[in-house]
Amino acid sequence: MPGEESSNSSGKLRLNLRAARRSEDGPALPPWPILVVDDDPQVHSMTEVLLRDFQFKDRGFRAVSAYSAAEARTILECRDDIPVMLLDVVMETDHAGLSLARVIRQDLGNQRLRIILRTGQPGEAPEREVMLAYDINDYRSKTELTAQKLFTALVGALRSWIDLDTIERLNATLEARVLERTRELAEAQAFSGRLVELLPNPLWVKDLAGHYRLYNQAFREFFGIDAEAWVGHSAEEVLGRHLPPEELDSDCRVLDGSSRREEFETTIPDHAGRPRALLVTKAALPADGVVPNGIIGIAADITERKSLERELRRLATMDSLTGAPNRRHFSTLAHQEMERANRYDLPLSVIMLDVDHFKKVNDSWGHAIGDEMLKAVTTAIQGELREVDVLGRMGGEEFALLLPQTGIDGAAQVAERLRSAVAAIRLPLAEGWLHATISLGVTTRLEGEAQFEHLLGRADRAMYEAKQAGRNRVAIEPGR
Repeated sequence: MPGEESSNSSGKLRLNLRAARRSEDGPALPPWPILVVDDDPQVHSMTEVLLRDFQFKDRGFRAVSAYSAAEARTILECRDDIPVMLLDVVMETDHAGLSLARVIRQDLGNQRLRIILRTGQPGEAPEREVMLAYDINDYRSKTELTAQKLFTALVGALRSWIDLDTIERLNATLEARVLERTRELAEAQAFSGRLVELLPNPLWVKDLAGHYRLYNQAFREFFGIDAEAWVGHSAEEVLGRHLPPEELDSDCRVLDGSSRREEFETTIPDHAGRPRALLVTKAALPADGVVPNGIIGIAADITERKSLERELRRLATMDSLTGAPNRRHFSTLAHQEMERANRYDLPLSVIMLDVDHFKKVNDSWGHAIGDEMLKAVTTAIQGELREVDVLGRMGGEEFALLLPQTGIDGAAQVAERLRSAVAAIRLPLAEGWLHATISLGVTTRLEGEAQFEHLLGRADRAMYEAKQAGRNRVAIEPGR
């Protein structure tokens, strides 16, 4: 692996600096930008060659060249994403590099940049004096900076820069949270009637006795009341039978400190008598200025959201064409009913049915007519069922019917009624009428039978027997 130790044939460890190919299933990460500040073009060329073979944390390296301290300063004034700088000492002046280091720390305020002093004239900048006098992070002689040592120096500097960057980001996040909390506290302290009026959601304040002290315009519009109608009254008095069951207990919990915030969903009629789903949030309100110690609450109208949730549940459990439970939901209901039948030793029958010659209908008249036939068949069947019976669309033109507390004789009678009801269907066509028929297979739960799939499989085989016998008929599993 790049940048890791590997063994050679002699058993010694060596540092592999060649960049490995990135996995083809992930996007390439941008290379680490390394600022090379040196007035010698050959130094830039050699550094670029070496950097091509380096890789750290799945990222390569790319040289950003500056041939003078002034050019480097210009680059750093425009960019804050450079983690490491390889800095020569002698350029425009004998101490141009050292002066640049001081400018970076003091004038530019860049404390994250890791500065590696790389000099070809150690005598011009003695290591001990430089390390004490300037805020640099490493000191290297150009003659000693081999490929391996350059890689080691860069990785060490990058790790340090990453740590500093992480700390700065965490500090920024912490400061942002502190500022946000301070702002919230300041807003709470500056809370006033005017601010309350501007809020789009119903908001109210109660005193310790549970009496309304103030409420905003959205609250008044929701209940159709004026500014003083409910002031001094409790929720029990004004809401009466529409009082949410959680209202009083939630007030108690936020006041006695057992809960910092209460949140619940409820349904309350608005001024027009329309039931509205609300998400109610409450918290204790500390004494502050004109706002008394008590409870503050706010409600969000989630009627539309709840409607969407119901629709999503319907789409997840019901067949969108026929309105019958889909295969997954039917299977869930069937397993529940099977468990109940086994627990209480109750009869349970299953009917499998299939619309005859349905492919021919689609091929001859189109899928729109085929859809209409499936809906008509579903309607005809549901008209013959009890409330406890469950009809599910298993796929295509195939349906399954669950008959709780029904033995084989009763199931056979139901199947015959269903066959007759479907045979009475007449779908109007330009050339006349389209008739529908179904083939049905009937079976019932065996004593001790626990697997619904076995029961469904037997009904399915009986249905195919009905088809093979000529269709438009009921077949009962042999032996039942």
